[in-house]
Amino acid sequence: MNKLITYTVRILPIFLLVILTVSNVKAQKGVTHFEVDQCQSLEFSVIEWPGDRYTWSLYTELQWDTVNFARHDGNVEPVPYFQKGMYEGSTVTVNWLDPGRYFLRVVVWDEVNCTNNLLVFSIDVKEHKPEALVEGSEACYGDPVVFKIILTGMGPWDVTYTYGDGTATLNLNGVIEPEQTITLPPLADSFDVWVTEIVDQCNSNLVPSEKGRVVIFPKPSNSKIYHADN
Repeated sequence: MNKLITYTVRILPIFLLVILTVSNVKAQKGVTHFEVDQCQSLEFSVIEWPGDRYTWSLYTELQWDTVNFARHDGNVEPVPYFQKGMYEGSTVTVNWLDPGRYFLRVVVWDEVNCTNNLLVFSIDVKEHKPEALVEGSEACYGDPVVFKIILTGMGPWDVTYTYGDGTATLNLNGVIEPEQTITLPPLADSFDVWVTEIVDQCNSNLVPSEKGRVVIFPKPSNSKIYHADN
């Protein structure tokens, strides 16, 4: 599932920033810059004041010294980044779908005094790639083969893996547990197993995983037993 990070601010004539909840996020330059993983959701909430109206805008591929945030609206359409397309109100949730740098602006309109105020956040969204680790194992000749595939990312996952000469393709579709125990029928010789494709809720990764080695111990050879004479 997507991770939801909540950040709440109070906006006064002089901005006072109050962090209420921050989870799995790295803040730099005070509390206005964040680094989040692709497909995480970041919730911003402004403490409401009577008579205030709040509008949020999102920018990308723009530099601080070339944008007048007081005059220029964001160049990102509200959908699908703003959850349910909602970019007005004291609370918004932004879904970071693509990696890159973004700027988020909130404008506070005081409809009683006909004044406005604004605050800008910068967010670096890091690319997310699910990965798989294959843990090798050992088995005796004639016994079923058991090994593990350990997944990272945001489940559920669809996983394609192969083994031996790579001609056999097997699938795990819609698995919800990050650790999967796989059982294959008895095999005669030792072999490698690896994941060729992994897709999670956020993204896909077509780079093959490192190979795990499954060692098959050979069938013991018979030996004659001699009785010693007394």
